[in-house]
Amino acid sequence: MSLPFAKRVPAPGLRRRIHELEQLILLNRKIAMQVDLDGLLQAIVDCARELIGAQMGGLVVADPDNARQLKHFKVSGVPPADQLPQGHGLFMVPYRTGRPVRVDALKPTVSQLQPPNHPAIGPFLGVPLKSGSTLLGSLFLAEAPGGRPFTQRDQELLRAFADQVAIAIDSAETRERLTRLSVLEERERISYSLHSSVAQNLFLLKVELERLEQALDGERPDLVERVRTMMELADSGLKDMKSVIFALSQSVFEHERLSVTLERLTAEFRQSSGIDCQLLIQGNDALLSDDIAHIVVQLVEESLTNIRKHSHSPLAMVSVTVDDERVALAVQDVGIGLPEDLEGRLDQGGSYGIRAMQSLVAKVGGTFQLSNNDEGGATVRATIPHTRP
Repeated sequence: MSLPFAKRVPAPGLRRRIHELEQLILLNRKIAMQVDLDGLLQAIVDCARELIGAQMGGLVVADPDNARQLKHFKVSGVPPADQLPQGHGLFMVPYRTGRPVRVDALKPTVSQLQPPNHPAIGPFLGVPLKSGSTLLGSLFLAEAPGGRPFTQRDQELLRAFADQVAIAIDSAETRERLTRLSVLEERERISYSLHSSVAQNLFLLKVELERLEQALDGERPDLVERVRTMMELADSGLKDMKSVIFALSQSVFEHERLSVTLERLTAEFRQSSGIDCQLLIQGNDALLSDDIAHIVVQLVEESLTNIRKHSHSPLAMVSVTVDDERVALAVQDVGIGLPEDLEGRLDQGGSYGIRAMQSLVAKVGGTFQLSNNDEGGATVRATIPHTRP
């Protein structure tokens, strides 16, 4: 007969269930509090190990752009690794197969692929991290040799836990993408503003100073000298502004396919200038590195700017061809063509935009050509290698 005020002790199964619920609540709190994905992943693997009561735990997230590379690797219960593993171990099997792996005891082996001081593993349990049908990585637990084997109940619990984890990872990555997109949009706005106002005003100032120098025609040497000094300052400011715009543009177009960037660029040019702009891309632009893609974007931007300012052309055509070794670019118009004294201007340090394009291409071992077309108008051509010899 039990006393009315006796404290009742929950059965072992109920105590474990209460503990599991407590850990899930704790995980939800940690997920809500984490502002960065790295901290979230560490909290996840710590909670998973505590939830099942395992000696060791780990979590891997694969790189979506390269399945052979790991994007994140977190461990709990053992010292963190100095570097990311190669992704060849048993912990990657759930990710590669999309299925759980449960082993009662692993044979002790030493592999050259294992990092130094790799802990000895006995029982092992791993489940895939999946977002819908997309595999993200693996969540795994382990015991030392001779430790208790994992049960079917452990596997079901870890798998349910992994489903919640995948949602959390998706949410965190979405927040990071939105934050990064906001920054890139602001950089793009600043870059466009600098190009359309400050850089253009410096260019026009330089042109007016050149006209003033010609009008003085050698008279008033003191004024001529002051005009030339102002021209040097305007030219220096224009160079600095171009460098700033280029740096901002590199951040704006980071990790974006060249075809996507050029489609947006030509559409914006078409809308702002009223000039019909056609784009043709042949080959696999995914072969290009970010650095080479940035150079192509800069060449197209500068070429279209020159067409709008100088060519009086109703049409611009941008053609990009990518093969296994190089990318070929041509930007053509049907306007009035190049001035006869263009070479002289380049020799005297004029036409900053053209010299900047020549320099960009030369730095990566490419070729650059600017010429008039037989049927009228002008064409900018550049060939840039994108594979190292």
